[in-house]
Amino acid sequence: MLEPSDIGISTGAYAGLPLAAALLRIAEVAPFAEVCSWGRHSLVVPENARAVAEIGLPISVHGPIVHDGIRDGLWGRHRTVMDLHRRHMTAAGELGAALYVVHPGTHLRRRLRGRAAFAVIEHTLDELRGLQRETGVRVVVENLPFSWLSRAAVPAALDLEGLGLALDVGHAAIEGRLSQWLAVPAAALHHLHLHDNLGQDSDDSHLALGAGVIDAAPGLAAARAAGATIVIEHMREADVLASLSHLRTRGLLFAGAGPKAVHEDVGGAAGSKEGVGERG
Repeated sequence: MLEPSDIGISTGAYAGLPLAAALLRIAEVAPFAEVCSWGRHSLVVPENARAVAEIGLPISVHGPIVHDGIRDGLWGRHRTVMDLHRRHMTAAGELGAALYVVHPGTHLRRRLRGRAAFAVIEHTLDELRGLQRETGVRVVVENLPFSWLSRAAVPAALDLEGLGLALDVGHAAIEGRLSQWLAVPAAALHHLHLHDNLGQDSDDSHLALGAGVIDAAPGLAAARAAGATIVIEHMREADVLASLSHLRTRGLLFAGAGPKAVHEDVGGAAGSKEGVGERG
């Protein structure tokens, strides 16, 4: 068994297993899991919520992947997507999740134009801030390649006004902007996704660490300096194990107790909740 570390594992590598089985596999090699809350692992399914509660492994949650929902100009579509996030965030909060990852909308290689498009974005971010206050779960927005966030943001000056950033190093590398995203202010960086690929304009292949061109060390250093949670995000268990071995060989696996208690002040959330880092 690999030594304990501060790095969690996404359940995406175990999508073919029931969530309970996936969590038990992850518990053998990592201090916490990031639950991909869709399909077989959806947390709005009572059986899956029970599995998380009974197994007791700390979790973060990746919200359902609904491309363009966060910025779609069709308000009916927008409302459907936000209602979906509300259900999954509520489940995440009830299970003591450390944080909740949201994908921004994206039309690959298209530019957003006009004030109306950005008005929808700002309205959506305001709604996410409201859900953050309501559920007590930190919301972090992920940098998808060519999304509105990547096109609009200057990473060194990023301010999501109460929301956090989930920095995906693979996505940043595809855009050829990894060095810029690693300069994001520590106060903005709450979460890190680690995987590898072949660099700018390559596929989002989620290769094992060391199998592509991305050096994991700078991202890990930035995340640890910011006190951010860190997750290895792959599609196959073999890649998870290869990545852990790669990090161990390089001396990049550090001892840690899992995600910090992030039910700190999340924009005025009422009440206090037990943080996953405080669980026995």
